[in-house]
Amino acid sequence: MFRHRWILLAGLTLCAAAPFACGNGTSSGGGSGDHGSSASSSGSGGPASGGDVGVASSSGGGNDTSGSGAAGGGSGTNAGSSSGGGSGGSDASGPDGGVASSSSGGAQGASSVVAFGSDRVIVTGVRNTTTSPATSVASLHNGGQTAVQVTSLEIGGADQSLFQVSGLPTLPATLLAGQDLPVTVQMMTTGATLPAAPTNKDLGSNLLTANLTATFSSGSTRTSLYGLLLIQSNWEPTLGQILTTLGYELNVGQAQNNWNPNTSMMATNLPGIEGGTDEVAAPHFVKAAAGAVTMSVAARFSPVGVLPYGWYPKGSSSTHNIVGTMSMIADPQTSDMARMVLPPPAAGSSTTFDPGSAPFGLWVYSDQATQKYAAANAVNGDYDYTEDALNSPANVHRIKTYPLKDATGASIAQSYLVAVEEAGNGDYQDYVFVLRNVNVAP
Repeated sequence: MFRHRWILLAGLTLCAAAPFACGNGTSSGGGSGDHGSSASSSGSGGPASGGDVGVASSSGGGNDTSGSGAAGGGSGTNAGSSSGGGSGGSDASGPDGGVASSSSGGAQGASSVVAFGSDRVIVTGVRNTTTSPATSVASLHNGGQTAVQVTSLEIGGADQSLFQVSGLPTLPATLLAGQDLPVTVQMMTTGATLPAAPTNKDLGSNLLTANLTATFSSGSTRTSLYGLLLIQSNWEPTLGQILTTLGYELNVGQAQNNWNPNTSMMATNLPGIEGGTDEVAAPHFVKAAAGAVTMSVAARFSPVGVLPYGWYPKGSSSTHNIVGTMSMIADPQTSDMARMVLPPPAAGSSTTFDPGSAPFGLWVYSDQATQKYAAANAVNGDYDYTEDALNSPANVHRIKTYPLKDATGASIAQSYLVAVEEAGNGDYQDYVFVLRNVNVAP
């Protein structure tokens, strides 16, 4: 969003660093996949409660196998696992696939009882920032009945030189039954080996990829590594790059490869529903099945601040039911957790709510008018809604909705990506949510 640049030119700074817990555990600059294994405050599924990553198993060897459940583990929706046969399979296909595992086979196979808690580890950082490392924590879990010896942790893949494992105990290390081994992955943000920055800042960030393999006494397991290296703290990745790190394949239109497509920077010139894309009209939703609706924050590239979000009953937009709150934790790699994939929720946040059977809309508090945390454009108002008529300026299309698809392009039932533009540059990644157990209201 455009006001980031204004803030920088005005001389305001974003400072300090601190670890946080999100998903499988993350620290200063990243998350470990779209879905985690540590409990949220509500303990009821979703990205911070182990509700969305299943553990797939395969009796074959070969490459990493991928789970096919829409979600799995914990108490989240559609817990699922997949069992492959014979030769294993291909790399896991994103946050909605399971964590790869295999009981036998080749060097890239994995133990049926030992696996990483997520199929991907995502790190966000800023080029030439040295005051704190850009890191994320993966969790290696022993789900078996006996201890195993972890003998090595190795990084491979295209950008392997730009990642490293740090802070590990001496290997080999014993991983007891039921125990987790936290593995801190650091993305390099300085040095001569960094790739050249994009020549046009509007094209986003450097997207780095690698993989992490853990080898132990009974086999091995692998997770993918993704890094978003920002040119500077207020120059952001495109929505398309963010979706790649999360494992989603969507056509999002103008924001796919440009985070400043609306060159006028005026909200009244933002696009409506874009034809030829995956976007659908969705001013309201309805719950699809029994149980709660899940609303998780997949990314945030916005000004700093402790900003709430939630839902409202159709016809009662002033009823701001809060689901969660964006946090504000000092960290220069992520603009105090305001510009990153998989930002940590503030204390007391939930990932679920139950709207009953009636239609409902979504809202996000943006702080544009109040300007409590950062200078902004008051014309844009404090709230953004899925219902265009409620937005400021009136009828601006601030929230885009896309039926969710995994990395292979396969649809994920009753799930949507919700992308928010709180300012005027049209990046639609100020806040990005994943909404599950819903359908678009007729």
